[in-house]
Amino acid sequence: MWFKWVSAHFLFIQGGKMASNNEILKEAVLNLIESPLQTEGCEIAELVVSQYKKGATVRVFVYSEGGVNLERCRSLSNTVGDILDGTDLFESGYTLEVSSPGLERPLQRAIDFKYRIGEMVSIQFAEARKASVKARIVAVNDGEVFFENESGPFTESLANIERAKIVY
Repeated sequence: MWFKWVSAHFLFIQGGKMASNNEILKEAVLNLIESPLQTEGCEIAELVVSQYKKGATVRVFVYSEGGVNLERCRSLSNTVGDILDGTDLFESGYTLEVSSPGLERPLQRAIDFKYRIGEMVSIQFAEARKASVKARIVAVNDGEVFFENESGPFTESLANIERAKIVY
C-alpha cells in the first residue's frame, strides 16, 4: 500500500475573520508571555512564530526603558522559555530567540515611535504628493506622532506615515 504524506494548512474563523494555525499559535504565545514580560518592564515590539516540519521558531522582539542588552535578553529568554515549556503548544520542539528590535527597524506602530522619542527620523508619507521630511520625534499619543524640524513642530497620524527610519 502506498501513502503520501501531505501537510495541511487549516483556517479557522476567529472573531469574524479567518485565522490560520500559525496566527492562532502566535495569539496563544502572545497571551501567555505578554503579562510576564510587562512585569519585567518590557513591551513586545513584535512576535514571530514560524512552524516547520520538525519544530518551530519563536522570535520575540522587545522594548525596554534603558534598552535591551545581552544579559537582559538571557533573562527574558529564560522567562519566556519556562512559560512555553509548561505548555503543549510545541510538541515537536521550538527554538526561542529574544532580542531588541534593532536599530534598522522601520518605525510603524506607536510603540516603535515611543521608544525612539528624541531621535531624528526620515519620514515618508502615505500621501504620494507629500514630500519626505526629516524630523525629531517629540511625543506619541493616541495614534499621533508629534515631530519637530527646522520648519517647526507638526503632528502626523500613524495612518499618514508610510515609513519612518532613524537617521544616523
